[in-house]
Amino acid sequence: MRRVSFVEAPFLAALTLALAACGKTGGATGSGGAASSASNATGATSTTSGSNATSGSSGSSGHGGHGGAPGTGGAGAGSGGAVSSSGAGGSGGAPPCGAYAGDVHFNCAPDGNGRGKCVNGALVFETCARGCLIAPQGQDDACMGTTNTWSCNGSYAKTKVEDGDYYATEFGCWSDANGVHTDPSDNCIPTCLSKAQSDGLCAGMDGPTCEETVNWYAADGARFGCLARLRVTNPANGKAVVVVALDYGPSCSVEGSVQHAVLDMSGPANNHLFGSAQGASDMSLVHVVEVAKSTPLGVVN
Repeated sequence: MRRVSFVEAPFLAALTLALAACGKTGGATGSGGAASSASNATGATSTTSGSNATSGSSGSSGHGGHGGAPGTGGAGAGSGGAVSSSGAGGSGGAPPCGAYAGDVHFNCAPDGNGRGKCVNGALVFETCARGCLIAPQGQDDACMGTTNTWSCNGSYAKTKVEDGDYYATEFGCWSDANGVHTDPSDNCIPTCLSKAQSDGLCAGMDGPTCEETVNWYAADGARFGCLARLRVTNPANGKAVVVVALDYGPSCSVEGSVQHAVLDMSGPANNHLFGSAQGASDMSLVHVVEVAKSTPLGVVN
C-alpha cells in the first residue's frame, strides 16, 4: 500500500467532504420523488402525480367524499372552476381519479355542487355554481344554466328543467307534534311505494304510513326517478331541505296552468321553506339539485 504524503492529505480530505455533500443532496428525493419540500408544503398544485406522495397535495381522496370537490388539502380545492387531479401516490396509494376513476363522461358530485371525470389518469373537476344536472347514462352531466326549458306532455312531465327552477306546491299525508295531517285531494298511496318498501325506506308500511313516517318527500318521480334525493332551496330566504321523490306528479294540467315546472312537496318541506302550504298559482320559486342517496332527509343546516 502506498503511503499518503503530508502534501496529499489536505487535498484528499477536501475531496472526501465534497463527495459527502453530493451524497446528501442526492438522497433527498428518495421519499417523495423529484419535487422539493417547499413546493409540496401547501398542496397548491393543480395537477399532480406520484411525485407528491409525501406532500399535502394529495388531499383527502380527490373526489371529496360527499363534498364532491377535490380533497381538503388537495389540488385546486380553493376557488372552484376546472381543476385537475389530487395526488396519485398519496396515503394508501389511492387512484388519482378517486371515485371518478373510469368515468370518461362528466358525472355529478354526490353533493350536486360540481362534476368530475377522469382524463388520462387525472381528475378533471368543475364547480357548478347553480348545481349539477344529472343526464341520461352515457352523456355528460351538466352544470345548470339560467334558461328555463319547461315542457310537459302526457300525464306527468318526464324532463328536468335545465335551470333547476320549479314552483313549489303541497300534497300528501304527513305528521308532526300535532298529529297526522291528511290530504283530502290525495289518497296518500305514492307511486313509488313498492320501491320504497323493497329499498327499506318504507319496509312493511302502507302508503299513508310511508308518507307520514318519511315526512320529507316530493313528487316528480317521473322526472328524477323514484327515490331520487333532492336538495330544495328557497332562493328568497336561503332555507333548504332534502326530500325523496316518492310519487309522480303534479299533472301536466297543473304545470300548464302556470307554464312552468312544479315540484309537489310534503307539508314539512313547505312549512320550513315558506312557513305555509304553497299552490301553483303562488308561483313560489325553489331551486332543485339532485344529491346522493346517502344524503339525510330533512332540514339542511
